[in-house]
Order: sequence, then structure tokens, then C-alpha cells
Amino acid sequence: MKYATIFVLLLSFLLVACGGQAAAPVMPTAEPTAPSASEAPAPAPEGLRRVTLAMSYIPNIQFAPYYVAAAKGYFAEEGLEVVFDYNFENDVVQRVATWPQGDVAFATASGTSTLLARQQGLPVKTVLTLYQAFPIVFFAKTSTGLQGPEDLLGKTVGIPGNFGESLYGLLAVRYANDFDASAFEVQEIGFTQAQAVLEDKVQVAMGYAMNEPVILRQLGEEVDVLRVADVYDLAANGIIVSERLLQEEPALVQSFVTAAMRGLQATLANPDEAFELSLDYVPEAMLGDVEVQRQVLLESLPYWSSDVTMANGLGYTDRELWVATEQFMREAQLLAGPVEVDAAFTNEFIKPLADASGY
Repeated sequence: MKYATIFVLLLSFLLVACGGQAAAPVMPTAEPTAPSASEAPAPAPEGLRRVTLAMSYIPNIQFAPYYVAAAKGYFAEEGLEVVFDYNFENDVVQRVATWPQGDVAFATASGTSTLLARQQGLPVKTVLTLYQAFPIVFFAKTSTGLQGPEDLLGKTVGIPGNFGESLYGLLAVRYANDFDASAFEVQEIGFTQAQAVLEDKVQVAMGYAMNEPVILRQLGEEVDVLRVADVYDLAANGIIVSERLLQEEPALVQSFVTAAMRGLQATLANPDEAFELSLDYVPEAMLGDVEVQRQVLLESLPYWSSDVTMANGLGYTDRELWVATEQFMREAQLLAGPVEVDAAFTNEFIKPLADASGY
């Protein structure tokens, strides 16, 4: 019965919270939704400018701050109607890079993808960081005894495959601890991490902190997690735009960031309201177990704020973290050469809390 339950949960709950590697994206289990070519978009409400936010996954509770900003009218107060578009991360990065030829002004992407994109000549830049800590974790049954990186030695670790944020997290932990490839066995197990741990097919697996561990706890299994961020933190998910948009329409970027961060502040202040508002943006067929999704949101909240954001404002991008990420990616040969970190992000649109009258 437990295995049947986890199968249902996995089908309804497979989450790729921060996208995948630009060159080899993590593919979602359901097709992203987009208007068909024959559908003519309705005109924007009078006085509002329509812009597209492309997300690197299907409609999901992970996008709650943006849904809340729309539902509570924060985007409208900035003169915007935001259209939510869903696709794969490599696609949304490429689409935002071609603005205004493409229709995508804003997109969600990880810091690692931004660095990869810039090396590939795509002129994109992060303008706010949502995830203030890298959300990938190692997880295991409590009986396994997973407390620190040394507890991985001699174990078998399951990862979805040799791509995406789980791979980066694996390599970062090796890098930080000077582990070679023989320190622990790695198996590619697809997106079956929770089931593989539950059935003892692997001793440890990797996934998102607000995903697989939540599934196992929902099933009554006691789980320990080792956060990659506590071993070697990496630049995570945020909003990217093209350099041309930054140069030609900085006021548009400021309006979007201000409204989005008001949505984040409202989500952090009242998660129950944020969850209920977000349900209107997630089709029932993609929602799955409502209470599990509520827990996903609650588990996400600590990743969306930090001491850094308390000092500098919600959405702030930590330069030191990006420098460390670029160094790791270069030395791990994920990047073919140096990438200018200071050109890959900006904090000019982030309001320190003392000045954040809008949010």
C-alpha cells in the first residue's frame, strides 16, 4: 500500500524547482502549457502593458510569489499585465535573450544557467534572486545516519542523471571536500529518488529540499537531509532579462521587480493566503495532493529569505556567492573558461528594506 501511495505522489508531485542545465535541461513530466499558434491573445486591459514571464516548468506552487503579485494587483499597480508562460529552462533563457524579437521580457533561471548562457554568448542578466540558498539536498532514511559529507563515503547515491542542478550539487560537494569519484558510488536513477530510497535501492539520493523529503515524510518515513548549501552554496533561481531590455527600458524592469518582491513579501508574511491565491493559477490536473503542495510552499519559504536579504532587500544577489559559483563551475569544467561575474547580475533594482516603501 505504501508503494502504491508513493507512486501516486510521485506522479502528481515531480518537481524541477530550479530548472536544469542550459545545454541539457531537466525535462518535466508534463508538457508546459502555451497558447496555440491559432489563438490570438486578448488585448491587455486598458492602461496596462502586457509582458511575458517565462517559467522553466509547468504551473506549480513554486511560483507562488509571482502568482500572489498578480492576484493581489501588484503588477497592475505598476502598469503591467503579466502573462505566465511555461517551458524548459534552456528554451526560456534563449527566448529572453532575443528580446524584443522574441516576446519574452522576463524568465526564471538559475544562476548556474545564467553563467552558462553568458559563456555561450547569450546576453542575459539576473535582476533578482528568489532562492537565497541552493535548494538541492542529499537525503536518506534516518537509519542511514546522514549528518555530514563524510557520511556519504562508501554509500550509493542516486541522482536523476548527469545533468542539471543535482549534478552541480554532487560535484560541488566533491569539490568542497576534495572527494574523488571513487569516494562514493553514483547511480543514475531518473526521477525516482524518493521511491529508490524508500525501497532501499540506494542508500542516499539527491533532490530538492521541498520535494522528495516532503514525499517521504508524508508517508511517515523519518528522513535526514544534507543541504548542498551548507557544504558549498551555489547561485540559484531568480529572474533574468536581456541586456538590451536593461539598457532600453530600465523602468519596466524596476516595475516588474518591485511588484514581484511585493508578492514575495506577501507570501512570506501570509503563506496560507499565498497558497490559496496560487491555486487559481495551477490547473487541478497538475496540482496533485493539495496538502502536500501546501507543505512544499512552507518548505520553500526559508530558501526565499536570508540574513543577506534582511540587510539588503528581498531579491538581493550575493556577489560572493556568484564568484564562488563561477570558480567551482570553471574548475569542475562545467564552464570552458572564465565568465565575468559582475556582468552576469545586477542589484540596481533591489530596494534595501529601509527604502522598500513599495514592499
